[in-house]
Amino acid sequence: MRRGILAGRSELEALSDRLSQSAFEPIYETLHQRCDLILEAAPIAERQWRTFWIQGRRGAAVQAARTTQGRIIDLLIAHHIDTNLAYRDRAIEELKNITHWTTWTDPSNQSLDVDLCTAEAALAAVVGLDWLWEDLQEADRLSIIDAIRLKAIKPYLAGVANKAWWYDCYHHWNAVINAGLGLAGLALDDEEQGSETFSLACKGLGHFYDVLGKEGGWDEGTGHWGYAMRYLLLFAEATHRANDDEKFFTRRGMDHTGLFPVYFTPNGRPAGFGTSAVPLYGSLYLLPKHHDLPELTWWLDTYSFHRDVTTSGFSAAGLAMLFRPPDAPAVPEVDLEPVKVFSEIGWAAMADSWPRPSMYAAIKTGDLSAHNSRRDMNSLQIQVNSEMLVAQQPAGPDGTLPESDEFYDVHARAYNTIVVAERDHQLDALGTIAETSCGKNHRWVCCDANIACGASVQFFRHVVMVVDADGAGRAIVVVDEISNPIAERVDLFWHGRGKITLDPAQPKGLIRGRRGDLHFAIGGTQPMRTWTEDHTFGPRHTDHVIWTTTQIEGTGLLVSCFAGESITNMPTIKTAQDGSVCVEVDSAKLSFTAGPEHLTLADVSI
Repeated sequence: MRRGILAGRSELEALSDRLSQSAFEPIYETLHQRCDLILEAAPIAERQWRTFWIQGRRGAAVQAARTTQGRIIDLLIAHHIDTNLAYRDRAIEELKNITHWTTWTDPSNQSLDVDLCTAEAALAAVVGLDWLWEDLQEADRLSIIDAIRLKAIKPYLAGVANKAWWYDCYHHWNAVINAGLGLAGLALDDEEQGSETFSLACKGLGHFYDVLGKEGGWDEGTGHWGYAMRYLLLFAEATHRANDDEKFFTRRGMDHTGLFPVYFTPNGRPAGFGTSAVPLYGSLYLLPKHHDLPELTWWLDTYSFHRDVTTSGFSAAGLAMLFRPPDAPAVPEVDLEPVKVFSEIGWAAMADSWPRPSMYAAIKTGDLSAHNSRRDMNSLQIQVNSEMLVAQQPAGPDGTLPESDEFYDVHARAYNTIVVAERDHQLDALGTIAETSCGKNHRWVCCDANIACGASVQFFRHVVMVVDADGAGRAIVVVDEISNPIAERVDLFWHGRGKITLDPAQPKGLIRGRRGDLHFAIGGTQPMRTWTEDHTFGPRHTDHVIWTTTQIEGTGLLVSCFAGESITNMPTIKTAQDGSVCVEVDSAKLSFTAGPEHLTLADVSI
């Protein structure tokens, strides 16, 4: 077996030298607390996850393999930094347990020989065996190697031979399985099957890289981006160490992809789309290690190690101790763009100021046929004072919505967007960020929904953040520009995370938050009606909905304003013969000129 796949024993022991650096103090403290908690928790055994599976918990084996892997890595890194035989012995116990599982495939995927669980378990076994080699009896070492061969390498080769769909798909399954099993193959590349596995994994990962654009955005969302990148980076590092080959670090998009989670987790809180999560994984430090990304180092340092410590899940602190560049200083501030566009996936982020915006918006167009995409063309999410106040409720892991409520029969109703003639958004629609601008007193993004609302419908959404003289966001004004040669119903939906109070006399009110309230007001160029509804969204969530309906034939405008302070004057819309439009809300005045396809923001005055 190839040794030192991610680190050699002497490298692990040398990590103790980093404890004198301030950047590593919170990381090690988190690691030490986690390892102590692991000693108090029960080891992971197959009978546990099988019980959970019988009780209906999908992905029980995946979670168990992931937790086992995270425990082994963190316990052994902590043990090598400051010798603790209890940590080592517990890691040995966890490693032997996962080795003796009867299968490394989750029962949720009974038709597959290899799945995400296989990758999680294989990496746990390979790294555990490498770092515990001198502490194990020869019989134990051979048993673990046999398990890797029989439960990971052999089924992987069979899956590729049988043209398993995960091998050449582009989404996170490709990266996790090919990278996880490729790392196992690299560790056993002194055997024919191991070498073949490594070669096939390198080829299979090409499909993932083909879709990762030069901007580094990922349309599955930050959650699945982090999952895929975690395995891809570990595999890339192992390949670099073993073969002195950096090709997986230098592929297109890898130099910028680390910015993707930074822009869509403002203030350390998820604000994106798809699987919206905060992927604070220690392996992500490999990106600033191989690329100049102080923004990512700052983001990981700031948000990774000030949270509750748990005994489950991936290794964060351990791999951070290993991979954070030791010469990278703690970065107090970073320079980020007020309007950041990932045009290849049709996502944009805007903030009044970075790195800790008081007002923030995320906008999504993109490809509705992308894996894990939702019917949420031209959707929007708003964060104010670190609290998500205008945001859809978290759907299931595959985008599932409550089946018992007919409100969600049209899936697009679950998102902050419009629906025309009660038709759902078309899955073959490919939206784009049409235009943007940024000035001292504004941020602007214009989104084109393509055919999402119907072949004859044009839907452009203008998101304008009004910024005051002090650089703080005052309001977000959303101008929906809708053109349709047929008179059809148009429904506009806004989803609040807090309870909504609506003025009985006019379409304005407030969304109540934990840290403050967000005021809103809605206007339009045609008669409309606005009301609120509450819908049960899973056992722990209530979906608070602002629903506006109107009818548009030709071209019509809907204006929604969200502000931290009470809105005194309702939005007014003035159109001129030359097609220009002026929108006024309180003291803010937005002037648009008519373009060949859509309005263009010309001026913002306060």
